[in-house]
Amino acid sequence: MKPDHATYREWLNLEADGRLARNERARLEDHLATCSACRSELDELRGLEGLLLQASVPVREGFRDDILAALPVTGWEARGPRTWGFPAAMFILLGVIATAVIGSSASGEHAGLGALSAIFGMFQATVLAGSGLLGASWKGFGLVFQELLSSPMSLAMFGVFVLCLNILLVSMIRRKRTAVGVNEPRSDLRRLQ
Repeated sequence: MKPDHATYREWLNLEADGRLARNERARLEDHLATCSACRSELDELRGLEGLLLQASVPVREGFRDDILAALPVTGWEARGPRTWGFPAAMFILLGVIATAVIGSSASGEHAGLGALSAIFGMFQATVLAGSGLLGASWKGFGLVFQELLSSPMSLAMFGVFVLCLNILLVSMIRRKRTAVGVNEPRSDLRRLQ
């Protein structure tokens, strides 16, 4: 099956990047022998690649590490390995105590495994309950938005509410918090006088 012209044009970009497969390269060369538009486009792509290589700015060694070190730490990166030590120790300690208590009260040699199974079941139930609550919350949001969009009046009221919130937000942003007294002129008015 012979590729269409759009496929050859895609192959031109891959060829310029050096990522075109060998069998496709042979088919592209056959096409370039007959199509002057694709030949000129390939020449332009190669010229652009040359310009980009000439315009590249050398970056000093260690630049990336310096930038990453200068960025503020957020999320999981903010928590060092030492911050998880106490919660992990408490989890292990509670697991050992639960295993000992449940294991000593139950008879048989598999009581410890039963205790660990019970603890695992407790955590599994917690995860399932959390995901169920999340699903119910999204379903509740869906019902609220469905009710909101059901009538033009409720949609208009929601629009007015959002507009009022935006006006309140803009007025809070524009308000200057200065330490000058009430009767003193503001600093921007002093410049005009």
